[in-house]
Amino acid sequence: MFNPDVKAKFVAAIAKRDAVASKFGVKLLSAYGPVVEHRIFLILEAPTQQAVEGFLMEIGYAFWNDVERLTQVQAVEDVVKRLMG
Repeated sequence: MFNPDVKAKFVAAIAKRDAVASKFGVKLLSAYGPVVEHRIFLILEAPTQQAVEGFLMEIGYAFWNDVERLTQVQAVEDVVKRLMG
């Protein structure tokens, strides 16, 4: 993060992410950044995909980063419960 503009945007996004997450009903479970890549991996809990999209747009991630994948997942235990009825 040697580019001052990108650095400022990143710091600003991190500073407001909890407030923005709360606004959209999104819970940030974890966030990771690979050491030598320009990526951020977020594990979120949210009521809808639209909530996640709103969160990413408002904190700015979607404007200066590519959002490559939004994957809805569920706990394996929940899948088993649903299958077993």
